[in-house]
Amino acid sequence: MNYFKKAKAIVLALPLPFLFLIMKLSIAFLLIAVIQVPAKSYSQDINLNVRDMSLETVFALIEEQSGYVFFYDDQLVKDRKITLKVERASIDNLLSNHFKNLPLEFTVVGDKNIVVKQKIKTTSIPIQDRQVRGQVTSAADGSPLVGVSVSVRGTTQGTQTDNEGRYIITAANGAILVFRSVGFAEKTAVVSASTVNVSLEEIQSALDEVIVVAYGTTTKATNVGSIAQVSSENFENRPLTNVTDALVGSAPGVQGTIGGGAPGAEANIRVRGFGSISASNAPLYVVDGIPYDAGSSGNSGIVNLNPDDIESISILKDAATTALYGSRGANGVIMITTKSGKSGESNFTVSARAGFISRGLPEYDRVDAYEYYPLIWEAYRNSLVHGANAVPIDVANSIASGQTTSYNGATYSDIVSQVRYNPFNVSDEELMGIDGRLNPSARLLFPEDLDWAKAIQRGGKSRQSYDLSYDGGAGKTNYFASLGYTDDRGYLLKSDMKRVNARVNINTQATNWLRTGINLTGSYQASNYDAAGGGGYINPFGASRIMAPIYPVYEHDLVTGEYLLNEDGSRQYSFGDYRPYGGGRHAIWENEMDVRKEQRTVVGARSFLEAQILPQLKAATNFGVDIQDRHNRTYQNPIIGDGAPGGRASHNFYRITSYTWNQTLEYTQSFGQHNVGMLVGHENYAYKYNNLSGGRQDMVVDGILELPNFATITSVNSREDNSTIESYFARASYDFDEKYVLNASARRDGNSKFHPNVRWATFWSVGGAYNISKEDFFTTPWVDNLKIRASYGTVGNDGGLDYYPYQALYGFRNNTTTPGFAQESLQNDSLTWETGKNFDLGIDFSLFKNRLSGSIEYFDRVTDGLIFGVPVPLMNGGVVSSSPYFHEINMNIGSLYNRGIEGSLTANIVRSENFSYSTTLNVTTFKNEITVMPDGQPLIQSGNHAYSVGHSIYDFYLREFYGVDPDNGDALYRTNRETSNTRIINNDTVTTVLGEANFRYTGDSSIPDVNGSMLHNLRYKNFSLSITLTYQLGGKVYDSPYATLMSSGTYGYTLHRDLLTQRWQNPGDITDVPRLDVAATANLSGQSTRFLTDASFLSVNNVTLGYKIPQSWISTAGIKDCYLYATGENLALLSARKGMNVLNSFNGSIGNDYNFSRVISFGARIKF
Repeated sequence: MNYFKKAKAIVLALPLPFLFLIMKLSIAFLLIAVIQVPAKSYSQDINLNVRDMSLETVFALIEEQSGYVFFYDDQLVKDRKITLKVERASIDNLLSNHFKNLPLEFTVVGDKNIVVKQKIKTTSIPIQDRQVRGQVTSAADGSPLVGVSVSVRGTTQGTQTDNEGRYIITAANGAILVFRSVGFAEKTAVVSASTVNVSLEEIQSALDEVIVVAYGTTTKATNVGSIAQVSSENFENRPLTNVTDALVGSAPGVQGTIGGGAPGAEANIRVRGFGSISASNAPLYVVDGIPYDAGSSGNSGIVNLNPDDIESISILKDAATTALYGSRGANGVIMITTKSGKSGESNFTVSARAGFISRGLPEYDRVDAYEYYPLIWEAYRNSLVHGANAVPIDVANSIASGQTTSYNGATYSDIVSQVRYNPFNVSDEELMGIDGRLNPSARLLFPEDLDWAKAIQRGGKSRQSYDLSYDGGAGKTNYFASLGYTDDRGYLLKSDMKRVNARVNINTQATNWLRTGINLTGSYQASNYDAAGGGGYINPFGASRIMAPIYPVYEHDLVTGEYLLNEDGSRQYSFGDYRPYGGGRHAIWENEMDVRKEQRTVVGARSFLEAQILPQLKAATNFGVDIQDRHNRTYQNPIIGDGAPGGRASHNFYRITSYTWNQTLEYTQSFGQHNVGMLVGHENYAYKYNNLSGGRQDMVVDGILELPNFATITSVNSREDNSTIESYFARASYDFDEKYVLNASARRDGNSKFHPNVRWATFWSVGGAYNISKEDFFTTPWVDNLKIRASYGTVGNDGGLDYYPYQALYGFRNNTTTPGFAQESLQNDSLTWETGKNFDLGIDFSLFKNRLSGSIEYFDRVTDGLIFGVPVPLMNGGVVSSSPYFHEINMNIGSLYNRGIEGSLTANIVRSENFSYSTTLNVTTFKNEITVMPDGQPLIQSGNHAYSVGHSIYDFYLREFYGVDPDNGDALYRTNRETSNTRIINNDTVTTVLGEANFRYTGDSSIPDVNGSMLHNLRYKNFSLSITLTYQLGGKVYDSPYATLMSSGTYGYTLHRDLLTQRWQNPGDITDVPRLDVAATANLSGQSTRFLTDASFLSVNNVTLGYKIPQSWISTAGIKDCYLYATGENLALLSARKGMNVLNSFNGSIGNDYNFSRVISFGARIKF
């Protein structure tokens, strides 16, 4: 049934009161369950009537009726049969009375686990034996192990550990104790004292590992898709403010930019390339089974989560794993599972981190004041020589030095007059010699005040976080609660973030057939942010980077060099009216006086009900809501900058609300070695965006930043957008003894963004796996596991589209003078999703007793129906826009693919009790290519790139730099024109005029040849060391900041040190750096292939050194575990050029941004 209404009045498929009723019922069920007194015996009735039936089959029948699970060694029950008839028996009765004659022991562990062991008979003990006691704990977390078998080798003497993991046994001095427990490696210990404590290492078959997938879980053995898992252990000690940084380098096929240095900045993540040009390429984030949409303004919202609350992450990469998310799964799905409590004793955990922040990337190599003046003198001199007046070089030298003021009827000024400032202790007339050299007696009056890059950085740069959590389980209920605080102070002035996170997660087995839970979370964040990343004079990174090293930050006495002070004794900022660049502006001063604040409140809830209708049939419903309120407030001062002279302020309020409600019915059944499963479900999703903003200028009273204190209204705006998706989905699975596995899924989505005639679409997948190593004929001893899997399916992408693209939209403008509205877009009734068609073929393996393990995959990701803006002539219905002839209409025209290979290899090189070392190598290589373009538009240029068939979306399309004319230092560009500026060199036609040069594909792309990561983990006794490296081979970036620094065309801009040795200076010089010339910058340093730079890099993302305090030191203080560590984040980046941030973007563009921070921190995690 289609619940959608007309787009301009879209509502939820179900009324909101009904949805809130569902939430109330969920909470009511939860509270009822929580107040129950946990039962101390097991009352599930069991009925059996069997004759000569294998014990293994009897266990299976009990499991079906009771929900209990038996754990045993196959050899214990092999060929053992039983005759039994019971009615309405409890587990207690069955194990104590009806199984008592079996040579087996049964131990109930936790709520639903029964461990089966060989019954050990006790014998009399010789007098010379001693009584030995001790405790057995888990090596992973120090928790006590219940039901561990403790025996004396060579005897029948034995016992088991109690609920606290303690045991008492009698053994002779020098006897060997053997400790055995299901799921743990056997361990021995020699009796040499009356107390013997041991820790057991958990062993788990890699194929039994549980993996979170869409609407459920699977195991590695039965998984047919491409899934990468990231455990919280990989990042719990890192000083991260959000989880996206933990995803960078986490798995093959996952590519990321390192989050910027701004506090709380988000890393951008891409999975298996780039599937769209106009729509989004970002993956879908799912938190505890519900899509997470608490984001805005280009971020996913996932930054609102506390990394310490996360248990695990599953990255779904192929159609077999993402098709159940239908129209939202085209770019991969990142599933995040938050922490929950576990049955057993409770734990109180305290985590604290504190560290120091510094700039993670050094500034470009720029000249100092002593080097700048001779270079800018030369650039001015060359502009006279090579200019229209063709001043002779000797005269030009004299003019630039101030020795001559006129030539051929024209009047000229010297270089000091051009740059308008002299920070040296000699006069303007004596500063520069006629030979272009600085006066050797010149000394800077205030050398410490010329470094703007240093001045924009703050003191007290720190990052600290504190987390408290309490978890555990009692009876049928488990719980987890946490509280976190983060204080992140960036290295840029006035950039900081403070955040408080809280979470409560409670799950309970309300009855034998009903389970319910609720997961509540909230966060509040307050930030001061800067104008970094933008253009113009206000960007502190851009302004400080290009500021010539002769202009001071503060005002000085130009005779003594002393600072000029304000009335309060503080230093006066230099207004800079004299500067040829940025005169009357001051990026540092403006950012200090202006206000840019953000307050963000996010609340979320997840609630579920799960009913076990039959042993094989389960029904469940999940409801989730996420709400973000964001308030951005800006103030621009009336003294300097964009707010002058009156000052102005603005307030922006945003609310984003998303609801998801799904209902599922799942059936699972086993017939001997045949296992089948079926899932069907329905889901409603609704998204709502509200915005209210206003701005005023002309401040009345100083210091009051609320809008009524400003006299003139400049803007008042509001907006509301709604979208809904209704879905039906199903999944079927089959496996034979985990050897042959088949899986199929389908989802039908209806999306309100599209016209009713094309609103519905079906997405599907099929997949299979073959565990060859389970075959009887497969006897290769050094192969532990070997599995081949393949999948194919379709997914959709509507990310980034407007909410009503099938309707013609009208804009009301500001209506400040004449009221009215105008059409702003054309409708397209047939516009629909971009569709992905994904194929995956993979091999998973484990060799040499898991010494070597990994996977290799081939993927082919095709996108059809790419959305392009197609020009429409006015005569055909186009509307007037910035172009007088055309306007664009979005259409599904175009195709591209991403094809590649990815692999992961883990080597456990050393494994011993006191020392271990493992390393993981992740590798990905892929090709991106456009295969279909719109008719009439074979090539669409976009910045430094162009889209056309046979090229990737990030292939560079630029003018080709040919070299430098050795005669005069002109820059040469390849062209196919013939003008007065062209010439023939080595049969190539070249020009000196940039505008005559040809645009062409350079053969370069920002997409690397290979990218990946290397992970190293080393442990020696209680010490541990982990190192995370990411790398990239190949690819190019267009280094715009470097291009600016290599241009001498603007007085007041600084210059790169490469110009000191590489520039053309005299006729005959062979170089690829043109002459310095302030009058010819467009032709000498224009945008071309000259500034394409190798993007290969090696990044040291993280190094962590830790020490686990021995249990014997802390147990008397009631401490279960204590881990101390030191860690460094973003420690080094090795690339082709100092200062160049190759991690800035996927498209190879580099700007004047807030680059990443280096963080050195120290921490402790203590569990009580």
